[in-house]
Amino acid sequence: MQLLTWLTIIYLIVLVLALAVSLIAIFLYLWKIGSALAAVERALVKTKANTQPLEGHVEAINGGLVGVRDGLRLVDGHLASTDDSLEFVAERLGIRENV
Repeated sequence: MQLLTWLTIIYLIVLVLALAVSLIAIFLYLWKIGSALAAVERALVKTKANTQPLEGHVEAINGGLVGVRDGLRLVDGHLASTDDSLEFVAERLGIRENV
């Protein structure tokens, strides 16, 4: 009976030590994750502060690019119309290439 008691105590000590090591490892990993997230937060705050002056300029550039986009769409439409017209002329002249 004495042997069983000692084996139970040894098992209990090993179990508690294993649990303690596991919990310490989890704590260390959580600490590293928390440190990494804090670094990300600092970088995001710094990025926000550094890009704040660009807000008005980006909106102005975006507004200008909308005009460029509309102009390019108009040019695209004209080029498509010209392509159709040239294809018609080529068919009439018998010089249409199969592309």
